Amino acid sequence: MKKIILLSICGCLLSSCSLDLQPENGLTYSNSFNNEKELDATTTSIQYFINTVVGDNYVLATAGMKADEVLNASQLREWNPRTVISSEYSWKNLYNIIFESNLLLDNIDKPKDLTPDRRDFHVGQAEFALGLSYFLLAQRYGEAIITENSSEIKPYPLSSKTEVLNAAVDHAKKALDLLPTWDKLKDLNGVAITNRQTASKGTAAALLAQIYAWKGSVTELYRLQGNAQEDYRNAVKYATELIDGKAGSYQLCASPEELCKYLSNEKSPNPEAIFSLLFDKTRSEYVVSPNEVAQNFVSWPVREDHTLADLPSNTTYQLYKSTVDQLFPDAADRRPKAFFYEWGTPHEVDGQDYAVMYKFRKAIMDPDQYSPSGKSYRTVDADYVYWRLADIYLLRAECYQKLGDAAHAITDLNVIRSRAGAQPYPSVYDTEGLKKAIFLEREREFIGENDARYADIIRNGYVKEELQGKFKLLTNQNIQGGALFLPLPKDAWQDKDGHVINNRLRQKPYWQSYN
Repeated sequence: MKKIILLSICGCLLSSCSLDLQPENGLTYSNSFNNEKELDATTTSIQYFINTVVGDNYVLATAGMKADEVLNASQLREWNPRTVISSEYSWKNLYNIIFESNLLLDNIDKPKDLTPDRRDFHVGQAEFALGLSYFLLAQRYGEAIITENSSEIKPYPLSSKTEVLNAAVDHAKKALDLLPTWDKLKDLNGVAITNRQTASKGTAAALLAQIYAWKGSVTELYRLQGNAQEDYRNAVKYATELIDGKAGSYQLCASPEELCKYLSNEKSPNPEAIFSLLFDKTRSEYVVSPNEVAQNFVSWPVREDHTLADLPSNTTYQLYKSTVDQLFPDAADRRPKAFFYEWGTPHEVDGQDYAVMYKFRKAIMDPDQYSPSGKSYRTVDADYVYWRLADIYLLRAECYQKLGDAAHAITDLNVIRSRAGAQPYPSVYDTEGLKKAIFLEREREFIGENDARYADIIRNGYVKEELQGKFKLLTNQNIQGGALFLPLPKDAWQDKDGHVINNRLRQKPYWQSYN
């Protein structure tokens, strides 16, 4: 049975729109939640939205991507205000997650057969989803709406950056308290859950580490009320729970090559993966991987419809070999050989030598009678490993450095360098200090893999140094006015016909004149 959800929160919470989904055990949300099977349908919807929404971050990902060529996005990379405003972005789907999660929490005590541990499981999934959604809203939009429940229909005002992040913290802490480690997760039939998308104690701890690292940084950047140093200490605390195995057992892959093999094989759980968006190929014949970044980097030879000559004209993101040489100056570092195809062999097109991304080594090719190869590229065949253990080590190093604890920061940094075979910090290549060394290590480790670089740049204050175009001209007033966040989406205050449905919202000052 299809599940028809009449949402009260399409942007401003005053319009309604229908979502036609097919999760397991569907029901109309107006029905009562008589048993766990019916409740589980809502948990399934939460998982569906997380899977399809979290990786949808093209505007900020493209603005911050480490890439030399980006097809059809030069004005976006230049942060042209009118291009940004006219880009396809919306926060509606993040509020779909929030609605579904609130719906579950509002009805959690209706099922008559729910045991305490199963109640904790479902509430934990909803609390993690709420924490994640508010965190992503804070990262992408700054200010956002905090809803009260799934039924209160009214024009909500924007909440401040701090309020949204505090809401994220509150929900993530509840998830951490309720959920078991990933190896103890079970579904309603008692079968072990082996994927890393279902929330566990580890995903909640990772979320808290990310929230606090971001909160401390924006507190400093925007001079918000709060204690940035305390936020960094909290980020270290939750990162340490993960690294020490107190929130679940996670291990770094033995080498960059082993990491790439795991990234390219979604059937074999990556021991380093803490939170992954599953690529469910059974959903439809047209489904694509949740990892939009990897999908846009994949080219020849993984794409069977490509030749070397197609690199510059048919691949969304491309890197030059000279750029990668500069990023990886240490000849002992094993990552270039693992991350790029036939590293050391020229791949020249029209006089330009390209570094061909090879982190993800499988693609799904569909039959296409109109293609010269008889095939067309649909997607990279991979899950989206959103947070992995290397991320947590380097995030903790970053926070240690901001706390003035250089010794511990260097130790964490060198754990990742050691795995890569690179020289430990400080080396002859580290000429810009510890803070920049950690930033560059994150850039090396996650290149072509995720959308984190824009957030890394904001957290570390490297906007004018690492971004392009109008970013370099932003004044402090522009930044305080919201220039580093997405503008409020139109569907936050307008319905599909352009009628104002929430007059309590105002566009951010920086973007207002371009609206």
